[in-house]
Amino acid sequence: MSDPNPGEGGVIIIKGGSCELNFDDGIFRHDPTEAARRKHKCDEMLIKQIVITGNGQTYSHDIPEGFKGEIRIVCR
Repeated sequence: MSDPNPGEGGVIIIKGGSCELNFDDGIFRHDPTEAARRKHKCDEMLIKQIVITGNGQTYSHDIPEGFKGEIRIVCR
């Protein structure tokens, strides 16, 4: 995979085990209207690829038109 390092550019890395988020806060700016939830966003970008790796498996899906929806990860 030729993605930038974790958290650089438009890549958001979510790591399980201890629930770690890595992203470029220069691109995904904090939305002050959502201060309590720590929402960051970049209106100029769309999710074009989803890649999940772990537990010896890889799932990758390209979405040329851009993903519209929600990806929810539950940590307990």
